[in-house]
Amino acid sequence: MVCIEKEFGDVIILALKGKLISTDETDILQEHIKSILDRDFSKIILSMRNLSRISSLGIGGIMRALTVVRAQGGDLRLAGLDENVKNIFSITKLIGVIQIFDQTDQAVSSFA
Repeated sequence: MVCIEKEFGDVIILALKGKLISTDETDILQEHIKSILDRDFSKIILSMRNLSRISSLGIGGIMRALTVVRAQGGDLRLAGLDENVKNIFSITKLIGVIQIFDQTDQAVSSFA
């Protein structure tokens, strides 16, 4: 998995590309989240438009990232999920725990 960072004012968009299915990949995500928080950014969006696959480990990694970000006084939002991934978040009731947006710009605006 590749993570590409984009900065929009005080919001960081972390675009995920590839797969989020293994411990190695969730560790990469956690390292990026830690790096962002270490630079005093607390508003983070995971853009998942180019994520080709996600597993239960991947979802767990996202939820762990959410916990870490919120513990630092910030928030994490998701954008660009395909319908299958959105359904997984719905079935597991995680849609009520983390905010999900169709478009990245909607997620950025939600921090205003």
